[in-house]
Amino acid sequence: MKKIIIALVSILLTFIGVTFVVSAIILNGDKILSSFNIIDVENVSTNFNIKFEKVKAAEYYDIVVYNNNNIPIYSKSVYETKNQIDLNMLEYNLKYKLVVYAYDKLGDSIAVKNPYKFKYTEPTFSSNNDLILNNDEDYKLLIDGDLSKKNYQIAIYDNKYKLKEEKIISNEYIIDKKFYQDMMQKLDVQIFDGLTSISKISLYNKTSPISDIMITSPASGNILDYNDVIFTYNGGDNATSYRVEIYNGNQKIKETTVKKNRCVISAELFKKAEKYNIIIKALYKDYEEYTKSANVEFQMNEKETLKPVYINTYHKYVKSGSYLYLNNPNQEGTIFYTIDDSDPVVNGIKYDKPLIVKKNITLKTVIMEPKMNNSIVNEFEINIGSKDTYSVYLSPSNQELNFGINSTGYSNEQSEMNDLTNYIEKRLKSHNVKVYRNSPYGNINLWTADSRYYGVDLHLAIHSNASPNHNIFGIETWIHEQSSKTYSLANLIQDSLINIYYSEEEGFNRGVKYANGSMGEVNELAVPFGILLEIAHHDYEKDAAWIIQNKELIGNTIADTILKYFGLI
Repeated sequence: MKKIIIALVSILLTFIGVTFVVSAIILNGDKILSSFNIIDVENVSTNFNIKFEKVKAAEYYDIVVYNNNNIPIYSKSVYETKNQIDLNMLEYNLKYKLVVYAYDKLGDSIAVKNPYKFKYTEPTFSSNNDLILNNDEDYKLLIDGDLSKKNYQIAIYDNKYKLKEEKIISNEYIIDKKFYQDMMQKLDVQIFDGLTSISKISLYNKTSPISDIMITSPASGNILDYNDVIFTYNGGDNATSYRVEIYNGNQKIKETTVKKNRCVISAELFKKAEKYNIIIKALYKDYEEYTKSANVEFQMNEKETLKPVYINTYHKYVKSGSYLYLNNPNQEGTIFYTIDDSDPVVNGIKYDKPLIVKKNITLKTVIMEPKMNNSIVNEFEINIGSKDTYSVYLSPSNQELNFGINSTGYSNEQSEMNDLTNYIEKRLKSHNVKVYRNSPYGNINLWTADSRYYGVDLHLAIHSNASPNHNIFGIETWIHEQSSKTYSLANLIQDSLINIYYSEEEGFNRGVKYANGSMGEVNELAVPFGILLEIAHHDYEKDAAWIIQNKELIGNTIADTILKYFGLI
């Protein structure tokens, strides 16, 4: 009889448990990102019509197209499940992948289960074409693709006036110089399949193919906080390279080639209270005469700038009643905060004890000190909630030719960082964290694409460092920029590693640094929540020995910091 009663109680408890889980799923179904599919993709040339399933919890969707090197070449945020996009950058015979991501109100994401993969087979103008017309010569225009499949036509336009149209019979099409000779001329050329334009190119004679360029930050005439300068610019389309020149008075102090739109200029180049001029030049190949440029003048502030506040927990999922600690990374300064969305510089409450969080709040913080410039105002959207499963993408270095100090037992960066990452992975998995891991045979583009596809909570790259003269030591941690959501966790990991580091010699704590778009694995355009660790220097004997002798400790320290941040221990 006793066994029967126990069995009945067990069945009842199981029924209650299942009922509770099912009820929770039903009640919260509209708050959880559920898996979804692309229903249909149709295209006429470069115009694609995309239809995908609706996700109840989604606030918006991103449509992203990757090329065969896993580099995103197109991205668009949309709100509807039926969309038309124009992929006019496609090239003949190359493979592409179209992925749709759904995002909820907290910024968590899920990728479509069936990415659309395709090869573009329509003819396109070759990327090897020179955009410059030679005034005294006919121009040979190169076309990639099979022109025999259809009755393709080519048309040449001066503005919107059609100069010529005819059938294409060869992959080398000659444009007669009579259409541009001795004129400042821009010709627009298109390939048509019937009425559909399938490829376009613009060619230039005695005029620049480069669009005007404009600096968007910093603003000219400003006095800047003494810090790294975030330099951004727009325009300069068709340029093949971009060159930045920095002047202090008439003296050029730096010249470098940069990638389009954004770069960071180290504060080490500047002196307090002095004036500077930065020139950006957009160049097309070796045609110096067609360069477009812009410049900005500014002065550096005479004061140091404070670093901002970081907090102890993941802002997206905070348990009600949790203690929220505000941390000051500076030697000086006082923390002020608000939780009513007002400006902490004006209305801030002095922080003197942890905050107890029981509801959603907008926390704004600043650090102030009369002798220094205020930190930036750091804003945290604190959300009361929980998450069933966290996921982390671990990306140890694949640099097998970066050799360490052999006498310490350090072989190469790829081998040692993968070995260290094994400890991170083991500890995370022991607390039910879903772990993904890169392949050493891949590259950054593949790793970041995979990481985004999996919708992980953290992308963590694990490296060791080196210096040109092999005389630098210490630990540093990289994120995208100072205002990044990764700022808090990066500081927590840096602090935890410093606490187990072998030395307190000056310079050992190299701090949290900002890549500002220069590092793929922390670039917020590639991975929403990315951090890169440089765990000491493998070409400095004491650092290399510390790594080799403490891999398990280092790995567990990193993992435990992540687990505490996510509230899992």
